[in-house]
Amino acid sequence: MQSISLKRLGDRITEQRIAKHLKQSELAYEAGISERTLQRMEAGEVVKSDGLLKVIAHLGKLDAVLDALAIPDISPYHLVTQSRTGSTNRSARVRVRDSKRRRGNSTSAAAESAPAIDTSGAIVWPEDQT
Repeated sequence: MQSISLKRLGDRITEQRIAKHLKQSELAYEAGISERTLQRMEAGEVVKSDGLLKVIAHLGKLDAVLDALAIPDISPYHLVTQSRTGSTNRSARVRVRDSKRRRGNSTSAAAESAPAIDTSGAIVWPEDQT
């Protein structure tokens, strides 16, 4: 699976480079990597991440990659604070329950390891309780 993903990534980089009318040597020079590294990247071979990020940034696609890795809509903190006030919506509870089920956690084990909120409103994690 990794090799298929790397090949797809390499193909996309090649498409972007060609769309910008750049030769491999030009893109490599402008991104600050060797031409051989770019050739390996486009062929779907393993390369260092810093070189890959330089090429993606030079192609103007780094923001799109970072956006794809954005923080989920509902954070664990939000779920804990909303569950204490009783205003968590059903779909959020279902998503959390389903994700725990996929990981093999029982709901009772999850409840035992869930953080608590003390009287000042601060979160107290089970491993920090004495």
